[in-house]
Amino acid sequence: MKVLLLVALAIYGTSAALTSEQVEAKWESFKTSFSKSYINAREEAFRKQIFQKNVQHFEEHNAKFEQGLVTYTLGVNEFADMTKEEMKPYTHGLKKPDVLPKPLYEIKSRKDLGMDENVQIPASLDWRDQGIVTPVKNQGGCGSCWAFSSTGAIESQERLAYGANLDISVSEQQLVDCVQAAAGCDGGWMTDAFTYVAQNGGIDSEGAYPYEAANGNCRYRDDQVAARLTGYAYLTGPDENMLADMVANSGPVSVAFDADGDFGYYSGGVYYNPDCDPNKFTHAVLIVGYGNEDGQDYWLVKNSWGDGWGLGGFVKMARNRNNNCGIASMASVPVL
Repeated sequence: MKVLLLVALAIYGTSAALTSEQVEAKWESFKTSFSKSYINAREEAFRKQIFQKNVQHFEEHNAKFEQGLVTYTLGVNEFADMTKEEMKPYTHGLKKPDVLPKPLYEIKSRKDLGMDENVQIPASLDWRDQGIVTPVKNQGGCGSCWAFSSTGAIESQERLAYGANLDISVSEQQLVDCVQAAAGCDGGWMTDAFTYVAQNGGIDSEGAYPYEAANGNCRYRDDQVAARLTGYAYLTGPDENMLADMVANSGPVSVAFDADGDFGYYSGGVYYNPDCDPNKFTHAVLIVGYGNEDGQDYWLVKNSWGDGWGLGGFVKMARNRNNNCGIASMASVPVL
């Protein structure tokens, strides 16, 4: 038994509990960094307890990363003092319709993308380098990831069509308030958003219809339209090779995946979670490229939790690893 214990320690390492002084220093730094304040001492003690448990988990997880046992790191961010239930508006903002709205066309092969079967797509691609990706936004405590994935895709299509210098930001709040097939801050779906914009006549600018992170009454104005669509294209079935073709040929792509687990605390590396469910979709994001890091293929993904989260608001998610977390199962792109 002693030999087995020594072997286990050699493989997994040790992660001693943080001292009270270390916890206190991290706690004070956290409160300052994220401007945290609490209503009373009891509330602060509760939040500190959550924070301490999370930080200990981060330390243990990152020790495994150093040993090559996991592929990504975790770190303190604005969510470090929140319960799992409080995290749900961020990680569980999807409401998948029973039947998807009819797409303009389905993508089943390169022919559907207008691509030559023999063309070689780049080994790596980052649409940010070409000015096609608009700045990261922050959905706040509203379960509107679906709206942000949608607007990010629309903004990128506008830049692809009219130039990378196009100053454009379209309204998530309009989608939250006006897409009847969705439930606003209680969830929605990107294809419903694209279909609404196409049928409605357009989507207003962010300036004309600013974000409020709450449900409201629809107040769309057709004289403030910043972008119009004819519909959307949809990738049928999970196919990471076709998804890469889609990203390379059509630009940033809206996707859904399972964000359960510790995704909310991602801080670096390539996010591969063997425990997530490829048939469960809780969070919407925007794929803006792909590449390889230290032998690991990844999707470069734009999130909607502000630029202080992850890698400046982005995350590298595992690619070509059995459709991890369902990343290639629900892909769509708006069509101007």
